[in-house]
Amino acid sequence: MNILHLILGAIVLLFGRSLFWLFVAIVGFLVGFEIAQQFAADQAAGVQILIGLGLGAIGALVAMFAQRLGFAIAGFYAGGYLGVAAAQSITLPSDPMVWFVIGGVIGALVAFMMMDWAIVVLSSFVGAGTITAALGPDSTTSAILFIVLAAIGVIFQGRRLQGQAPAPPDQANSAAP
Repeated sequence: MNILHLILGAIVLLFGRSLFWLFVAIVGFLVGFEIAQQFAADQAAGVQILIGLGLGAIGALVAMFAQRLGFAIAGFYAGGYLGVAAAQSITLPSDPMVWFVIGGVIGALVAFMMMDWAIVVLSSFVGAGTITAALGPDSTTSAILFIVLAAIGVIFQGRRLQGQAPAPPDQANSAAP
């Protein structure tokens, strides 16, 4: 599973904004898989993967048909994933679902309000977090690696985003990501 997490993390890190629907699907899968490991731990790994795939597919379908809602869902998935990862990395007490909801709400609000740049930052953070978790270095190395990877993701995606022609004002809200 580590190789899969490394590949998915790299895709999200570098192309989360330009492959928005795939970003939503990947983060939905990661969230679904984490939820399945928490609540369906007694189920086979295949069932847990199917739960992850189901959440990823639902998120991607909603994102395709309702772009602003899709950005909010992506922000919720990404923020929730980051909230749980942050709580686990600094060993905060409480149920992981509390941190998932807190991170998810913050991520959804940021993504809804700032759309493009929010997705660049959130996807860079999620990609960096996924890669860091898959590699599993010690906490100091992990923190440094996370910061470096997140910066690379934001810079790489930011340059790609700024290289795109801006949409005319009347199409700014309806343009595909």
